[in-house]
Amino acid sequence: MVSAPTGQDLRLEEFLEGSLVAEGEFRDPFGRVRRTFTAQLTGTRLPNAIRVEEHFLYNDGETDDREWLIEVLGDGHYRGTANDVVDVAEGRVHGNRLDWRYPIELKINGRPWRLTFADRFELDGTGALINTARVSKFGLPVGSVYQVIRKAPALAAGQAAD
Repeated sequence: MVSAPTGQDLRLEEFLEGSLVAEGEFRDPFGRVRRTFTAQLTGTRLPNAIRVEEHFLYNDGETDDREWLIEVLGDGHYRGTANDVVDVAEGRVHGNRLDWRYPIELKINGRPWRLTFADRFELDGTGALINTARVSKFGLPVGSVYQVIRKAPALAAGQAAD
C-alpha cells in the first residue's frame, strides 16, 4: 500500500541516478501472482536526460535487460525510449507522483506480445518509489505490476563491489 504523500516533489532524474534495487510481481487480471522478480538498476545523468539500465531476474530463472533513455522536458514532463518500447513513453509529474504510459513488445512464452503499460510511480514516506502499473492488450486488462524501487544500500567499509 502506498503511504500518504510525502510533501516532496518527485524529480525522476534525481531519484534514478546511481545504483538502485527493485523487487516486484506481475499479477493476472484476477489478482493472482504469476511471476515475481528482482532488478538491479543503474542511472547515469546526461544533459537534460538520464540513462537507466535495468537487469531483471525472474523467479523462474529467466533474465531480461532494458535500457531507458529518459528526456527531461521541463515543467514535470518526461519522454523515454527503450530497446523494447514500441514508440515512446510519456509522463508527467504531479507532486510526488509520475504517470507514465507506453506501448511495449515483450516475449511471453516465446512469442512477442504488444502490450500497453500505464504506470504510476509514487514516492512514499520511506524514500522508496512505488510503481503500480496496469497492463493491457487491445485495451483489455491482462494484468498488473507492483514494484518497489529503492536506492541500493552503500557497501560496507572494506567490502568489494562485484
